[in-house]
Amino acid sequence: MKMTNKHNTLLITALMALVFVPSCDRKEMVPEAASSGIRFAAPIQTKATDAVNTTSVFQVRDWYNGTQYHINNTLRWNASDSKWVYGTTADYEWLGGDHLFFSWLEHNENYSTAAFFGTGLSASGNTLTIPAKALSTSAQQYDFMYSNPVSRNTSGNDYSDVLLVFNHLFAQVAMSFQISNQTPNGEQPIYLHGVYLNDDFINSKQTVITFNDDGTADVAFNNPTKSGAFSARTDFGGMAYGKGDTPIDMLSQQQTSTKDFYYFWPADEAELFEVITVVYQIDGETDPVTGNPYIRTSKLSFPKGTSWKGGHKYSYTVTYMGGIFKVEESVMPWNYTELTAGAEDQSAMASWIGWDSSTCTISGRNVTFKTDPQGRLMPLHGMFKIYSPTRCTYHINLSQNVSFYSFNHDFGNGVVNTASGTIGTSEGDIRPGVTIDFYIYADDDDRPAAGQPPITADLSFSVQATGGREFSLDSELQRDGAYTVIIPSM
Repeated sequence: MKMTNKHNTLLITALMALVFVPSCDRKEMVPEAASSGIRFAAPIQTKATDAVNTTSVFQVRDWYNGTQYHINNTLRWNASDSKWVYGTTADYEWLGGDHLFFSWLEHNENYSTAAFFGTGLSASGNTLTIPAKALSTSAQQYDFMYSNPVSRNTSGNDYSDVLLVFNHLFAQVAMSFQISNQTPNGEQPIYLHGVYLNDDFINSKQTVITFNDDGTADVAFNNPTKSGAFSARTDFGGMAYGKGDTPIDMLSQQQTSTKDFYYFWPADEAELFEVITVVYQIDGETDPVTGNPYIRTSKLSFPKGTSWKGGHKYSYTVTYMGGIFKVEESVMPWNYTELTAGAEDQSAMASWIGWDSSTCTISGRNVTFKTDPQGRLMPLHGMFKIYSPTRCTYHINLSQNVSFYSFNHDFGNGVVNTASGTIGTSEGDIRPGVTIDFYIYADDDDRPAAGQPPITADLSFSVQATGGREFSLDSELQRDGAYTVIIPSM
């Protein structure tokens, strides 16, 4: 028997979400735990901690085989048991075929979706239709959320907990007006009548959310209209307003050193064109016809390229100096405590899918190579998913006797005992939650002779968040202990 070090390389193959393999061609996978009903994992990746508190309730659907709802119920986070529970006592078993899971907020501790949007909200198939809603400072402030869809097919034998990742429908925006601190001392104040979002501002839209089986949710905003003023407008009566005076909150229409954030519909650049109005006078200016004080009206736009996106928070300061207005923008963190402010801060969330039992024999944590009809060792085939960090590099590691193992047929590119891949949303990345396939190979020439002990190596998994720390995934993927990969004797 030849016992030589091999030059090993690694190969990781990601199954993209849109690639479907007919069930008759798929090999049996052995899940880490037997199916005991459909369960949901905590939404680690949602930005709002509200999504996992005990007062928020969510509607959840399982659109089964594109024909009917298998689950049509509510979900609530049970903190004492650290799990999602249904609104009724019913459990739901996995059915053979396609499952598409999605969810949206039913109510939080303050308000309900039905009360906020009124009649007309409905789910049909994989589509959620939300009736037109006018947002304003006087309307109830409501952080409506919807999930990314999760697609499963039971031919994949994946019965792991379904991870629902929630998105905010609305943006948050705050605006204030002040005289620039750069204004030269002694410059005359202006005389302010009003500063507000004018009647060109669109504040009502209807929404259609389509939950796709590729893990994306398409959101369409229809029938944009103007429905009253976003804020009641204060007539400041031409008050003298100068450098150092307390800023004016343009949305609450109050003089205050702090400004309030309100929920707004996502908007594009065209919708934010010339929607700010400032009405004011400059000392000494008179109307050439009437001789009365001349009242100026200026319409301002947000900075070029500005758009508002759901789940983002924007702060604006409108400043005036010497006849010139400037609109400055800051993009802020969401006002709730963020669980995923950045990939570097995200906790690990992954699930072990299983081993392809046609390639190996599984006994507890021992995984032994099988041979094909010609007596050659078959590559071991394992599968797992990573949900978060949403941008990271993962590593699959072998320890002990690593020279006898490889992750590729090609034995000519140097000894490597770590496989890696990139999770993210850029082109070529593996998307979070997509099944990752890996293959471990052994050379037939390295098999121990009959009567000799088998060769073993231990498997481990780790991940390094983009811009952050590296940490183990074994608590997620190998909860009962490390798998031992075994090359059997002849």
